[in-house]
Amino acid sequence: MEIVKEIQIPTNSLPKMIKIKDLIYFEGPLLSHFESVYKENFLFYWVDTNDTFNRWIIFRTSNELIDDYLEKRKSLYNLISDENNGNLYKVDIDSNLDYNNLSIIAFEDIPDSYLPEKNSFYTFKIINSNAELKSISEKENVGILQAYYNESSKIGKGSIDLEILGSSLNDLSNINKGIRKAFLNREKNLFNKSKPKNVNSKDSKFDVQAVLQASSFNYFGNTARSFGALFKPASQQSNFPNLVSIEDRYIEFFMHFFEYSTSIEKFTEFIKDIDKNVIDNYKKLLTIINKSKIQFNLNYENSTSNFSISKKISYAEAGTILNNINNLDYDNSHDLHLTGRFTALHLKTGHYQFETFSEDQKTVEISSGYLDSDRKEMAWTIKWDKLYDIVISRREEKKTGQKKAKIEDRIVSFIELDGTLSIPE
Repeated sequence: MEIVKEIQIPTNSLPKMIKIKDLIYFEGPLLSHFESVYKENFLFYWVDTNDTFNRWIIFRTSNELIDDYLEKRKSLYNLISDENNGNLYKVDIDSNLDYNNLSIIAFEDIPDSYLPEKNSFYTFKIINSNAELKSISEKENVGILQAYYNESSKIGKGSIDLEILGSSLNDLSNINKGIRKAFLNREKNLFNKSKPKNVNSKDSKFDVQAVLQASSFNYFGNTARSFGALFKPASQQSNFPNLVSIEDRYIEFFMHFFEYSTSIEKFTEFIKDIDKNVIDNYKKLLTIINKSKIQFNLNYENSTSNFSISKKISYAEAGTILNNINNLDYDNSHDLHLTGRFTALHLKTGHYQFETFSEDQKTVEISSGYLDSDRKEMAWTIKWDKLYDIVISRREEKKTGQKKAKIEDRIVSFIELDGTLSIPE
């Protein structure tokens, strides 16, 4: 903990107090309202910790100022810096809730790392336990995904380094896109295997949109101190009591990606049918976790289905997973079926670029490679304003020590579909 300029005073110098409520709580109280036997209002503000103590700054305030803070008219910085506070106190509280090292500290002597941001308005939605996350799930009537960070000097008190936030959310989004594609393909295969033969009714058609919505998420709130975000699935389907939903199944599949990455054998098997570009995004996220010395957490709760799952990645574990990924060794080949349009084509070399067509833009994929010899002879027939069904033979290879996988795409079939594609200018 930081060394501060202070005046030590006896531990019984503060009047007896009773707690009114915790104003911010996340895995423990962070800002608490107390009232003394003389009806004075005090705020206890958590600022630091070590193996023995939690350190708090204590200052006088008023019910009016607390209301201003909760109603976002004043920031926490405004409250702690108010010139009418009188003495400010620093105290170290142990696991038995005993006060130690009580002292008076001037506002100008409070370390910058202990002070809230000047715009520290009360804007968080507080999640303090899985039970509370479950209550939010019950209120929203859908499963809730919580992603948050902790254990870092760069993250705390409702703030986070912008580069960490921006980069990691982008990486997490790209990981989700790749996992979503694999889940969609898996659900299609399961559907086709279970579909009765000789049935052509509309009811037997695979519902692509239902799977896409179940595996897409909307941000709707954030958490405090250990900065995080709350997401809920984009789907509007009803949940049924004690019945695992498609959203739950997707989250379980999604979490397995992170869980299995701690084992080279399990991870190699799991990623066989997953776009290997996902691994590059995962490496970026792991690098942020490792270098920033933070812990990354994913929690999911569905109160209706009673389904929950979580995964934590410490910065030390992130280093281990990065080492596992660098030591991955695989050589996979599989066929990929895509529908879309050609966006580039070299008739002599047979080099092409192909983009899937998707109105919702949730599963857009770009393939770049070569036509096989037979398709190269037919390349002149390809039209830019037409949709095509194509079959790509994709080979993905990575040797131990290589940073990136080598991906080779070769088109072995293309069929022009009826109709003309309307291409926006």
